Amino acid sequence: MRTKWLFAVAWLVLGAALLGWLLRASSGPAVSADTSDAAAHLPIVMRPDNTPTPDPTPTVTPGPTREPPPGGNWIANGSFEDGWTDLPPAPGNLTNQNPNGWTLTWLEPGALLWDDEVAQSGGVAESLHKLNKQLPPNEQLGGPNALILDGDKVYKTFHAIAPFGTQLYQRVGNLPEGAWRLTVPVQVHARNDPDPWSSESGAWVLQGGAQAGGWANAEVMGDHQWFEHVVEFQTPPGGGVVEVVLRFKSKWNGRDFFIDAITLERIDAVAAGRHRQFSPGRVLWLSRPLSLIPADELVRVE
Repeated sequence: MRTKWLFAVAWLVLGAALLGWLLRASSGPAVSADTSDAAAHLPIVMRPDNTPTPDPTPTVTPGPTREPPPGGNWIANGSFEDGWTDLPPAPGNLTNQNPNGWTLTWLEPGALLWDDEVAQSGGVAESLHKLNKQLPPNEQLGGPNALILDGDKVYKTFHAIAPFGTQLYQRVGNLPEGAWRLTVPVQVHARNDPDPWSSESGAWVLQGGAQAGGWANAEVMGDHQWFEHVVEFQTPPGGGVVEVVLRFKSKWNGRDFFIDAITLERIDAVAAGRHRQFSPGRVLWLSRPLSLIPADELVRVE
């Protein structure tokens, strides 16, 4: 009886050992925990199910900022140093030079002169660049009778015998908000004609519903001396676009006009006072609403 009991116990022990061995084999190799220092400091990230990955924040590239041109002059080719284009021949096989940055036009023969009800254009003026080396020493840059104020070129429009009208036009865009001054130096050679209305020059700035500028006659400009048209105006918030118009006309016999060193620059504030202010060698024009300007003084560019 004792032998049977011992035999039963032995089978139970053997069966338990066999069962334990089978369980260990089916569970795979054991995985040990990472006890390194680096693992000890890693954060625990818990993310809810179905959480979308946020889109990256877009990078905004700032737009270009309009920088003032070199020297602060916003007029293109104001000293007529930047070349020109030869225009198709005008009447008489005349080839005029259109300065780069400008648009050159003229009154055709038979057309009324600007702001005149009687006098007509008798011919197309010759318009070209005179080089410093082409002038006599006293008229070169730095000379006592200099016809060049800046660089080595001056623009000239003239006719030997006929009345004429010449126009230079330039559109200036993206002017920042603020106060501005256009300066246009002009010299006329009157050829000893004492008539104060024989020749005139004018400068205008056209801007939206406003205009500034006007004419100066031979008596005001003088003969063989520089005279300045100065036009001051204000651009609105956000800036704006302006049109610059220069006109030169000879009513009787031929005249010579020289133009150089035109500038358009920022100023602290526009001057106060009347819209037209004459002083020796200079006239100042201030802007006015179009509604306050007589119809015959309005400038229209075609």
